[in-house]
Amino acid sequence: MSSILRPTRLSALLVLVLALAACERGSPIEEIQLPSLADVEAEVVEAITAARDALLREPESGKAWGRLGDQFFAHDFSAQAVLCYAKAEELDPESFLWPYRLGLSWIKDHPELAAAPLERALRMLGNYAPAHVVYADVLVRLARSDEALEFYRRASSLDPEDPKAETGMGLVYLSRRDFDAARRHLERALTRDERHVEAHVAIAQAYLALGMDKKAQRHAELSRSLPQPSLEWDAIATPNLPPTGARARTRFGKHIEEQKRPQEAAEQYRAALRSNPNYYLARRSLAYLLVEQGRRDEAIELLREGERSNPTFEEVRKDLAKLLRSGARPDPAAEADE
Repeated sequence: MSSILRPTRLSALLVLVLALAACERGSPIEEIQLPSLADVEAEVVEAITAARDALLREPESGKAWGRLGDQFFAHDFSAQAVLCYAKAEELDPESFLWPYRLGLSWIKDHPELAAAPLERALRMLGNYAPAHVVYADVLVRLARSDEALEFYRRASSLDPEDPKAETGMGLVYLSRRDFDAARRHLERALTRDERHVEAHVAIAQAYLALGMDKKAQRHAELSRSLPQPSLEWDAIATPNLPPTGARARTRFGKHIEEQKRPQEAAEQYRAALRSNPNYYLARRSLAYLLVEQGRRDEAIELLREGERSNPTFEEVRKDLAKLLRSGARPDPAAEADE
């Protein structure tokens, strides 16, 4: 196996140090180390290996580095994605994709490192609303909320149908205890998308603080009936890759389910379970679809298969008990790994 896929048990901190050092000196292929592949699905390993092989044939191609970064990013190998995107940006500086995805790779654990590449991307993506929202979200996490509001406002004007910028502003004002301003922005978010669960949660808090208890209760109840978190699909943030592995296939299935294509979504959930029968989110999502289609018995058998294959899954038992008791559909909440 090439060094690009050399298994390692390095600590998360050491991987981060390697990533930062390699970014500074040009990200040689040898520095990209993948954590142990023992539990990684075969089709994911194959996809990463194919992108690695393509890079070895074109080591000076920014796009080849970016494509390998996309594979790492899509499967949550953030430290490796950082290395690849940094090199891709160095070799292909005219593309907004690499600094944008570089910033996204840092966001979860190191928002302070995400800000600079996102700012570089925004210089090339001036009219792309999701990029303004992403950057504003990072600024909020860095306690720069005044600046964040400017980017949220810009995003809201660029895309007057998307709820995320208005929700972001609502959350900023909620944190400042300006509950009336928060309410106004969150109500606007919900006129744009009445299923945006984050806006329901936040507006319930605003209404409660304003003494509007009945409205607060109604929105809190609505938030519990919706998928959590809200499905978001950023065309530039999401690498244009065929979905591989249980997690990616389930994410893609959710996306096309939102587009009212249930049969195609079901195919993705089944493919996810073939890749990893123990990936419960795919099993839950497919059971949800089956119940919606009036195929309750199939949904129950699907969940029973999950219980037999891994009886430690508490969520399987909860959903199975709920179906057997009342015929209700599985609760789409508690998808903590999304």
